[in-house]
Amino acid sequence: MRARLPLPVLLGLLATAGCDGSATPDAGAADAGHPDAGPADAGTDAGRDAGPARCPEGLADRRVALDDDGSLTQIHPAVAFDGRGLWVAWVRPEAGGGGGFDVFASRVGCDGRPLVAPFAAQSAPAGNDIDPAVAVDGDAVLLSWQRDDGTGVDNLEVGYRLFDRDGTPRGEDRTLRTTHEGAPVEGNHMGAKLAARPGGGFVVAGARALPGLDRFAAYAQPLTADGALDGPARDPAVEAEVGQTAVAVDAAPDGTIWVAYDRQPDGGDPAVVAGALDAAPPAPVLDDPALSAGADLLATDDAVWVALSGERLGERDLRLVDVSRPLAERRPLVVGEAGRVDHTPRLARSADGAMAVAWFRQIRGFENELWVARFTPTPDGPPVLGEPVRVDRIGVPAYEPALAHAGGDFWFVAFAEGDNPNFRVIGRFVALPSP
Repeated sequence: MRARLPLPVLLGLLATAGCDGSATPDAGAADAGHPDAGPADAGTDAGRDAGPARCPEGLADRRVALDDDGSLTQIHPAVAFDGRGLWVAWVRPEAGGGGGFDVFASRVGCDGRPLVAPFAAQSAPAGNDIDPAVAVDGDAVLLSWQRDDGTGVDNLEVGYRLFDRDGTPRGEDRTLRTTHEGAPVEGNHMGAKLAARPGGGFVVAGARALPGLDRFAAYAQPLTADGALDGPARDPAVEAEVGQTAVAVDAAPDGTIWVAYDRQPDGGDPAVVAGALDAAPPAPVLDDPALSAGADLLATDDAVWVALSGERLGERDLRLVDVSRPLAERRPLVVGEAGRVDHTPRLARSADGAMAVAWFRQIRGFENELWVARFTPTPDGPPVLGEPVRVDRIGVPAYEPALAHAGGDFWFVAFAEGDNPNFRVIGRFVALPSP
């Protein structure tokens, strides 16, 4: 069964499929600050009893090429902090020039030196693998991705694989096999966002084609710590003649799973909606309709934040809003610059509760800047944004950035840099002052 894709999602998939992986490895931008390779991490800091999350050694404002020797095009970065280092995933052209992509990953230390050298995540790299996500639970690292198996019918799958912190795989690739009302879902699965669950395990979320629906519907599938299905997939709200795509997911400290996604009814206004699983159906984040093509979500003890790009009075700006408040009491923070388009936000938090947002700002044509800033809640008004830091000026931001806290005032942002198709994945440690 083939579900219909909304236009923004379809265009994104076509852009990815059109990338040419034949570029030479040295075609990317020079990166004089790239450190020499360090020793491999033996994994001695693994385990839930490894102590508090910390990364104090060697932190400084620097940028590093994450896959300096890898073939271009390097795109779709994702990142997660494991308490002592940063796990980064991305895709690059598969060997042999077949036109597809494979998922690669690396572990980077606080000084930017590689602790685990880049490696292919898949044990069976057949198919076109894109859009990776990464999450850490104790000593386990989970990588997920979307796979096109090339059949052309029900060809989209979600693959995932577990690793130790030293990069040792815990078994082979798995393909996500969800169920709906007790029956296997044989149709497409699209998107593969991840979150770690408090107390152990993970949740993977995306959109899937349910029988008879002819649209993509959001889902969230809990996983155990060893990657097994933890009960059936959960449906936030199955709706006829409504497309649900660009799903984001996070788990609050109390274990509640939250999702946000783009909701597009046939012939109606699009909206970004958000809600907790097993509660009321997800509701619009704001009164203003907006189709974000990729909002992000961050659930904390006290609030649930959604970052989205939306238009008002002709200006397309970034908005940060606490969706745990009733709609009438929500006071969004509007982040933008007059005459610019601010878009593609990514959220992250630190172990001690600090929060930050990264986003792109279109300058002109295909020129964009990557910005990142901390933000702090207030009791009754919108959150307060700290002094934004411009990370870099880049070309077409075809792929969202990735953000994680690294320690103290330092945050780590990963992004694809270069001219199409010669993208290279770059990491940047950035010091963010408090708001």
